[in-house]
Amino acid sequence: MVYQSVRNRPAGLCIVLFLEHAGKLIALEPVEDEEWKRFVRDRDLEASFSPDEVRNLRYRLSPDPNKPLSQQRFSEFLGVSWSTVARWESGGRPDPQITRKLLRLRRVLDAVGDMVKPEYRLAFLEQHHPLLLNLRPIDLLDSEDGAKAVIRLLEGVETGAFA
Repeated sequence: MVYQSVRNRPAGLCIVLFLEHAGKLIALEPVEDEEWKRFVRDRDLEASFSPDEVRNLRYRLSPDPNKPLSQQRFSEFLGVSWSTVARWESGGRPDPQITRKLLRLRRVLDAVGDMVKPEYRLAFLEQHHPLLLNLRPIDLLDSEDGAKAVIRLLEGVETGAFA
């Protein structure tokens, strides 16, 4: 099987091909170690995003620790249909783009930890933040750079950088 990854270079975007041979991935041109690790990690995580992990995200966003956020509310939060969330929880796989967003959401929730009480997590992710150029964290999770900006903000708050 052949995989591809898009690389951003000074001359523009470039597609890098990866070949799977005997269970190992081989880059068809030299790539940076960090890029390779990210590609393999994302490929593996996308393949293993389970219904339980989707449900776990709903629990982590719920104001009530005893029940998950509703599928309807979670779907509105992500900008997908309710039936899509139900399909994921029944064993269907999210498409790669939304899987990456779900993975980024999980990383942001890990970074949030106890800084934001469970009842305010959803509001935190949906409100516009002046320290994020008045953008909403959930919208920034559409890209890796956006997720890093949200995590940097949380780390800054945790260390007292904005005090």
